[in-house]
Amino acid sequence: MTSNSQPTGVTRDDASDSSMATPSALTGAQRQRAYRLRRKRAVIDAIGEEALASRVTLLALLSDGLAALEASHTSTTLIEIKGESVKRVLKAIVARYGIDLTD
Repeated sequence: MTSNSQPTGVTRDDASDSSMATPSALTGAQRQRAYRLRRKRAVIDAIGEEALASRVTLLALLSDGLAALEASHTSTTLIEIKGESVKRVLKAIVARYGIDLTD
């Protein structure tokens, strides 16, 4: 038996057998697509956790909610859901930035 008795297998960190492109080998379009997917995932993950979300994610949630409220084909149930989401986002923004709404 050799001194290194650990099994030698391919791991995710093994670049020699990796079929995925390294970040430096990605094209501009691939980087942009990856960015959009990360932003989309961040927005989905922030639903219900608005107080912890980034500013960009809050603005994306607010944009999505307001767009749904303005759309003429939005169902009543979805209007209620999006309305509650917009309220949570606005509360998070007001609390985070100390905006005084008593004017």
